[in-house]
Amino acid sequence: MFEDDDDDLERSEFEWWYDENNWYFRRGSTEFVEPTLDDELFYTNVYLPVMSELAPAVHKLIRYQYPVFETEHRPAVWEAIERIVKRTGHRFLLELYNLKRDQKENVNLREKYPDFERWEKKKKDADYFSRTIFDTIQGLTEKQKSELYELIKDKFQDSFDWKDQRLYEFIDMIQPILFHYYPQVQDLDADGWIIYFHLLSIEHADYRLDFEHYVVFIDYGFEESDLYIPYAEFKKKFDEKFNERWKNR
Repeated sequence: MFEDDDDDLERSEFEWWYDENNWYFRRGSTEFVEPTLDDELFYTNVYLPVMSELAPAVHKLIRYQYPVFETEHRPAVWEAIERIVKRTGHRFLLELYNLKRDQKENVNLREKYPDFERWEKKKKDADYFSRTIFDTIQGLTEKQKSELYELIKDKFQDSFDWKDQRLYEFIDMIQPILFHYYPQVQDLDADGWIIYFHLLSIEHADYRLDFEHYVVFIDYGFEESDLYIPYAEFKKKFDEKFNERWKNR
């Protein structure tokens, strides 16, 4: 028993992380898959630095998109929010790593994903106004690009769906960090990019739903004791608070 404990203490952070996320590395297998050098290099050179830079970027974005967070000062509430901040991007990065492996092995993505054509149509039909449209303009500094975006974005804002615009603000946050530490992503083929944006939209949906839960939590004056109550109980309390607020309008 003591020898096992000693072995546990000697395990690296990568080994703990790999075991916790082995499901992703199995790629459909029911058996444990031993780590490879590529897996460890991904963890060290991509996963760790991306997640490290992403956390403060997420903090900045949620305060911009959800100003109600500026009014919250309870440590327990911020501890709960912080857990989401630190997990944002986690699943996306692991799924993206598998996508790169699929492309390397010439996996037919249209056969692997039954909903591929629907995702492809959704991507083609999408129309966004993003700061990245200024990236092709030569001679502009990053500050000038940001200032130009802020100057004209309001003129275009009404023509975009609110949720889709939020999605592209999310993309503008995560993508530069990702491309910096994982430039190989930019070598995806056309089908790979369809899956890439699908995975990114799923990550954003989780991000949006998780943080908007706490927007409601704060805006409707929930107590710290309500932080981890079951959803049905939370929904019941929310309905009561909503109805009370409606009556007092």
